[in-house]
Amino acid sequence: MSAPLPPLQQRGFDDGYMLEPLNEEEIEPGSFDLVAPAPNSGVPRYSLEKRSEMLFSAEHLEMIFKDPSLLLRFTAFLGAHRPMSVAMLIYYLDAVKALRAIEYSNAVAEALDPIEGFDFTKRTPTPTENLELKLKIKESFDQLVREDLPAYITHVYIQTVSMTISRRIAGTLPIALRQASEGLAEVFCLSDPSRPDNPILFSSAEFHRTTQYGVDYVIGKNCRFLQGPKTNPFSVKRIRQKIDAGQEHCEVFLNYRRDGSPFMNLLMVAPLIDSNGVIRYFIGAQVDVSGLVKDCSDLESLQRLVDEDEITEQQKKKLQEEALPKDEFQELSDMLNLSELDIVRRWGGRMHKEVNVQTENTDPRSSENWSKPRLLINSGSPDGSKNSRGLSVSGQLRGIYENYLLVGRAPGLHIMFASPSLRVPGILLSPFMKKIGGSQRVRDELTQALADGQGVTAKLRWISKADVAGRSRWFHCTPLLAQSGKVGVWMVVLVDDEDSNPRYRQPPPVDPKFGRFGGASGISTEDGDDRSLISFALGGESRDGAASLRSHAST
Repeated sequence: MSAPLPPLQQRGFDDGYMLEPLNEEEIEPGSFDLVAPAPNSGVPRYSLEKRSEMLFSAEHLEMIFKDPSLLLRFTAFLGAHRPMSVAMLIYYLDAVKALRAIEYSNAVAEALDPIEGFDFTKRTPTPTENLELKLKIKESFDQLVREDLPAYITHVYIQTVSMTISRRIAGTLPIALRQASEGLAEVFCLSDPSRPDNPILFSSAEFHRTTQYGVDYVIGKNCRFLQGPKTNPFSVKRIRQKIDAGQEHCEVFLNYRRDGSPFMNLLMVAPLIDSNGVIRYFIGAQVDVSGLVKDCSDLESLQRLVDEDEITEQQKKKLQEEALPKDEFQELSDMLNLSELDIVRRWGGRMHKEVNVQTENTDPRSSENWSKPRLLINSGSPDGSKNSRGLSVSGQLRGIYENYLLVGRAPGLHIMFASPSLRVPGILLSPFMKKIGGSQRVRDELTQALADGQGVTAKLRWISKADVAGRSRWFHCTPLLAQSGKVGVWMVVLVDDEDSNPRYRQPPPVDPKFGRFGGASGISTEDGDDRSLISFALGGESRDGAASLRSHAST
């Protein structure tokens, strides 16, 4: 059984705050208290701004380096997703190793005892110090903190967000998480990089509810109005550089709503490319992951850092006293890799033991621990496409947004842009409904919902030349609105149906009198009183708490 999903967002007050009005007899004379004063537990109140600083801090990466299992996850991420950063990681580790070797040599020199009768042994040796090496260690570590730690955090959160949104769209999300995931996969904005300052052209209603900024304020502005005092400037710089280069990017950073309240934003942006390969717009998808940050979900290193920060000075002193001390040689030994340890095993202690030179095997390949270094082969960009600047461009959004369409408004409903995973020759500017299989009744209801500007989640069949029978998928359609309130474009996210296996598709129904029932677009469906293999929800969850309108059907 898979681990339970954590809530992505936090709604309402923190746990433990019972804001009930005081009874008349509980109010002391001269008091202005309306509710009971907050208990003074000595524990500082939770602050998302402070947690954000801890999340991207050097102390967080130091916590990862302290534990070999946590460091293995981090290095595995770099090797798989950021191979160019592996060289910086190795550089940092080798520099630390060199510094610890110097510290060990200083410790050995300091421990030299004077010999009676030899004055030169009484002079204390001057410790060796390499300031340039220390500077290199600091700068390489800062580089890892500034660029690679945020990428690692983003990668971890994308996995959780993708699973949560996928289950929400498919209607399989646990009840306990539905409120905390309200509005997921519905926060989008569309910007135009050809206009000065890359202004927002269209945005979804949930974007305005999440940020608290109205349509009149948002449309025509760059999205930097969401930045605030604790927003990481390096995150902003990376996003700007990627957009200028015409590349997709994902980033987790702190944003602020209109009332000044902070929220942790997982932003995913990708270029929208026309049939000539020209970037026309950028689509941005945002997810509030404040809950993941508060609960330190899937980041054991952050949880350890928070626990360490919350203990008292007396507890810290006690832990330091209980910790086993390490001398300089042990610190150096921690940095030795397997090859170096193998050399120590074979050659170490030669000055303190008798060695038979004639029988000693000096072939390093004879060691049972000898192994060749692992190779990393990277094929580069998945599609190898380049933009006019020679940079890789794919237009891919990660995680749950890997498969998406940008569909024009009704009545045309043409596919304007498509993710690389769905982009095939002829798909751009083709009618969206021509790609949908199913009964005419369901097609008509879907078309009407899109014409009414009503968000809709539907289980449909996606038709392609390679799969004329249609592949069952969930379609999550969100309207992006213009300043006038009219639908400008539809963001359609496709999620694979977990219950269907394309390798073992059920055959279409057969009537002994009339043969196969032919549905729309030549797709076999069930007519009459039977429902098509489609269930859809209009409008998402209503604001008055009523249950979502979702009609379920069976084959």
